[in-house]
Amino acid sequence: MDTSSIKRVVVIGTGLMGPGIAQSFAASGRQVSMYGRTQESVDRGLTSLEANLRAMQKAEMLDEEDVVRIRAAVSGSTDLESLAAEADLVVESIIEELPLKRSLFSLLDRVCLSHALICTNTSGLPVTEVAAEMARPERAATTHYWNPPHLMPLVEIVKGERTSLETVELLRALLLEIGKRPVVVWKDVPGQLGNRIFHAIKREAMYIVQEGIATAEEVDLAIKMGLGLRFPAYGPLEHTDLNGLDASLRIESYLFKSLCNDDEPLPILKQKVANGERGLKDGKGFYDWSKRDAAEVRRIRDEFLMARVKELYPPKKRLQ
Repeated sequence: MDTSSIKRVVVIGTGLMGPGIAQSFAASGRQVSMYGRTQESVDRGLTSLEANLRAMQKAEMLDEEDVVRIRAAVSGSTDLESLAAEADLVVESIIEELPLKRSLFSLLDRVCLSHALICTNTSGLPVTEVAAEMARPERAATTHYWNPPHLMPLVEIVKGERTSLETVELLRALLLEIGKRPVVVWKDVPGQLGNRIFHAIKREAMYIVQEGIATAEEVDLAIKMGLGLRFPAYGPLEHTDLNGLDASLRIESYLFKSLCNDDEPLPILKQKVANGERGLKDGKGFYDWSKRDAAEVRRIRDEFLMARVKELYPPKKRLQ
């Protein structure tokens, strides 16, 4: 089996991630169906897809012909079993609850074609547990797309304990073909790869605020104007090699003693949640969102990502 045999893709979930995942496969010329529990949710997903396409057209990443072609390749449905019965690849992106995902995978295992690959877009649940009730778990893997999935190149492929090497390599080839930059996580560990790094950064960032070392605004600015600009050019391990491992050893011998190493969520996070300061949904978290425009923050993020992706991966090359 090779990537040419994967012609029909089903994306389960029409919320935050589903439309972008569907768009990525449709751009490669494949027929994609998005499943939603209600027609209303399907319609919302298709509307989000249209908005993503038009934003990319405005940024000159797509032309009108691309938009029309990709949109025509995506349909929506509330009939999951009929969709799954014809799919070569299923990607689910539902709520992060293990029992729900496990039940869904068990259903897909019974309904899907024998060659179909079944993937979860979980950001942390072990695919080994998600696929625990499957008769053919060798076909199951995690493909963790980063948000927003139609723009972010990274996809983490996590090999479960019973995922076959053939499945891993086929998914890697497929994701490269649709313009993604996949990495393989060979051990099915909590947080996979990127989120382990991200939450380590978040822990130290929150600790710095908690201890009064710097404000939330100063922490975020330091990331945006420092590490965030440098990391696309080279990663921390490349940086370590270039600077010298002996230099890192000297610095870390004294620095690590002062870094946060708590193995539970920090008191500042627990207290904010207890106080009803859960972020945007409550209007307050580390920032006062009554004084900030969340849509504007996301717009700036997406425009930055589109500019970077367009620079790194020219549109016509990406859509081939």
